[in-house]
Amino acid sequence: MKKVLSLILCSLIFALVIPTSSCKKQTVRELNVYNWEDYIACDEFDMIAEFEAWHEQTYGEKIVVNYSTFGTNENMYNELKLTQKGESFSYDLVCPSEYMIQKMIIEGMCEEFDYSKLDNYTKNVAPYIQDLFVKNDWYKYATCFNWGTMGFTYYPETEDGKGVNFDDVSSWSVVSNPKYANKITIKDSVRDSYVLALGNVNGQKLLDLQKQENYNPLSDEYNKQVHALLNDFSEESIEKSRVFLTETRKNLYGFEVDSGKQDMATGKLWINFAWSGDAVYAMDLAEEEGTYLEYVVPNEGSNIFFDGWVMPKGADKELAQRFLNFMYEESNAIENLDYICYSSPIVGEQVFEYVSLNYGLTTLIEVNPDDYDDLEELILVGDKYYSEVSLSQDPNFSGQSTYSLTYYDEESGEIITDEPIEIYAHSVKHFFGEKISGDGIIYTDSLNRQLVAMYPTAETMNRCVVMEHLETAELKKLNNMWDSVKVGYMKYSTMLMIVIAVVVLLGIFITLYILKKKGVRINLPKKDLGTLVKSERIK
Repeated sequence: MKKVLSLILCSLIFALVIPTSSCKKQTVRELNVYNWEDYIACDEFDMIAEFEAWHEQTYGEKIVVNYSTFGTNENMYNELKLTQKGESFSYDLVCPSEYMIQKMIIEGMCEEFDYSKLDNYTKNVAPYIQDLFVKNDWYKYATCFNWGTMGFTYYPETEDGKGVNFDDVSSWSVVSNPKYANKITIKDSVRDSYVLALGNVNGQKLLDLQKQENYNPLSDEYNKQVHALLNDFSEESIEKSRVFLTETRKNLYGFEVDSGKQDMATGKLWINFAWSGDAVYAMDLAEEEGTYLEYVVPNEGSNIFFDGWVMPKGADKELAQRFLNFMYEESNAIENLDYICYSSPIVGEQVFEYVSLNYGLTTLIEVNPDDYDDLEELILVGDKYYSEVSLSQDPNFSGQSTYSLTYYDEESGEIITDEPIEIYAHSVKHFFGEKISGDGIIYTDSLNRQLVAMYPTAETMNRCVVMEHLETAELKKLNNMWDSVKVGYMKYSTMLMIVIAVVVLLGIFITLYILKKKGVRINLPKKDLGTLVKSERIK
C-alpha cells in the first residue's frame, strides 16, 4: 500500500513540475545565429554575451543566443534545406557570401529588412558598401558584415635569395612559376580558384584593358569589362581553366582552406592565395616572430567578396535586427575587426583612429597631463608625459618622405628616436567618405602590408569584381571541371603514408617468403595475416 501511495505522490509531483519547467523554458526567447568559423569576437570581448546582457538591460527581457558555425557556403545552404519546415527555416540569421546571398534571394529564402530598426547600419556603414548593395538590389534582403579582396600573401625576396620577387607575385601567373615549386598553395574551393584560373586564362585580355586609349582605372566601364572577363563561364573558358589548373597542380604544395595563414607565418610557404582578412591575420602572426609578410592583388584584377547577414524565412525579425544593430554600433564593430582582421563595412572617426593606431605609423609626442582624465593611458619618463599617436596627428610631422619615429623602450625606460625610414601616404577617404573629417590619410612604411590589405586603393578596388551566382547547369559544369582537376591530386603526407604502408607490406611478404624457403614454420593464421594486411591498407 505504501508503495502505491508513493507512486501516486511521485506522479502528482512529476505532473506539477513538468509543465512548470516547460513554461519557464518558453518564456526565454532564443535567437539562432549561423556564421562562419572564427568570424565573431569571443575573446576578452564576447559579442554574444555582450549582446545578451545589453538586450536584457535595454529591453528588460532575457534572451539566449544559440550560435553555431559552418565552414563553407554550401554546407550552410544544405543545413538550411535539411532543417526547413514548410516555408520556414531553423535559423534567424545566417551569414553567406555574395554569390550565395544572390542564390538565396532568387530562391525566395529571405525575409526583408526594416531599416528603421537598423539605424546603426545606415549611420555607420560606408557609402561604397551601401551603394553597392542598393545597385545590385541586395539591400532588401542582406546587410554587409565583412568584405575584402583576394590576392597573394607572400614572403618578400631577401638578399640571400629566399622569398618572392614582387614583380612575379603581382601577376596570377606566379602560381605556375617553377621558381616557387612546392612553395605555393591555392584554395580548395572551385569558386575562388576559378577566379585565379581566369586571371591566367584571360590574363592578357585583362591587362590589355589597361592599354586602351580611353582607359580610366576608376571608371564604371572598365569595371564592367573586368567583371565580364572574371565571370566568364563559357565552355571554352572552363575547359582552358581545367587545363591550366591541372598543369599548375604539379607546381603547388597543395590546396587548402584554412591552414595557409599558419603555414605562411611559419615560413613553410612563400605564396598563399588568400582572402585579405586571412592575409592580415598571417601578417600579424608572423610579425610576432619577427617575420614580415606582404599582400598584393594581382595587376590583372581579382574578386572582391562580401559576407552579409540575411534573415531566412520564418526568422524572429525583431531579435535578429536588434542583434545586427548592436553589432553595427561603431565600438562593437571595432571589437570584431580587432578579433577577426577582416575589413568591416563600418566607418567613422573611432574606426579611423583604431586603424591609424594599429596599422599606420605611430610615434610618441609629449603631452600636457592636465588634458587627460586617465593618466594610465600615458607614458611617464622622468617628469614628462608622452602619448602614442598616429603619425598624421603628430604636430611635428610635415608629410616629408623620410621621418624618424619616436618610441618608448621598456627595457631602458627611455624615449628612443629611430633611424629615418621611408614613409608613404595612403588615403582611405574613398571608402570612409564623409563619415570622417580631414583627408583620410594614414601613413605607412609599406604599401603591401596590413593597412593596404584592409583598405585597398580606389584603383585596386575598381579592378576587383563580385562573383555572380550561377544557375544549376553552369554550376554543374564548373564542379565537373573542379572534380577533374582534383582527380589524382594527393597531399604529400598522404602519399608518404601510402608509400610507407606499401614498403611495410612488401617487407612482410618478402620476410615470410624467405622464411618459408628456409623451411621455417610460420605459426600465423591466415585470418591474422588478413587482418594485418587490412590494417596496413587502412593506414
